[in-house]
Amino acid sequence: MKEKIFSHCSMLAFSVFVSGSFTFGSLIANEISPELLTFYRFLLATIILGVILYFNKSIYSHHLKNIWRYFVLGAIYAIYFVFMFVALKYTTTVSTAAIFTLLPLFAALLERLFLKKSSPALIWAALILSGMGALWIIFEGSINGLFQFRFEEGEAIFLVGTICYASYAIIQPKLFKGENIYVTTLGVLAAGSIILAISLILQQSSFIVDKMTFEVFWVIFYLAIFASIGSITCLNYASPRLSAPIVSAYTLLVPFWVILNDFVFFKIAPNMNMTVGAMLIAFGLLTLIYRS
Repeated sequence: MKEKIFSHCSMLAFSVFVSGSFTFGSLIANEISPELLTFYRFLLATIILGVILYFNKSIYSHHLKNIWRYFVLGAIYAIYFVFMFVALKYTTTVSTAAIFTLLPLFAALLERLFLKKSSPALIWAALILSGMGALWIIFEGSINGLFQFRFEEGEAIFLVGTICYASYAIIQPKLFKGENIYVTTLGVLAAGSIILAISLILQQSSFIVDKMTFEVFWVIFYLAIFASIGSITCLNYASPRLSAPIVSAYTLLVPFWVILNDFVFFKIAPNMNMTVGAMLIAFGLLTLIYRS
């Protein structure tokens, strides 16, 4: 029972950490490319966590066995981010956000397909309700805005990335059973850094940041500590203890936290559409927590 409570708390923290990457990442959006930003947040997180674990003597030779496992999970993260960046060249953030609300449903379908696990009707209803709340926020309560959504090349690219990301909560428990979650997190971050570095090299992109201001540095630091180490650790802890749809459902809280962050840090007051959407998400998640 305690493990389930801690798992839900860890996924709640996960959603908060991820929301910060949108809020603070927007501050330096014009200072550094998204691909390079993601590479540096992963690399810095790898160095910081690696040094801590090394001096705590938490890393042993057996952790290097089956090292391919880290690259599988690291690739999921890297593929998602790369596909997101590519998709945004062809479509809008609203369209990608709308597709991202399907993440819990994809997780439930993948769990059904590969693990032969079926979710009760109430779980599906709660997932759909939370998804509707997220869509309500994204399209600002406009039915016309929802009907104007078009599924084209950019949306197809991001759909593949989202399905890949949904597989994390299913694959992680299969690859790691009882290992130190911090070592697992380090392995995923290191593998993701390598994959992203290869991607940048293949794109012939520069590894030099044109404007390394103090603002760029502290945002990268936040992303490395909280949005990378914190979020992946939370995900690694909760994935073996909660079903994939419930783990994925917590991503629907991200728009709510972004709204709250905007109010706290930038004094942008939420409107009624945002409030209604947040209430739908909260009700759906509470139902999921109760049923779990």
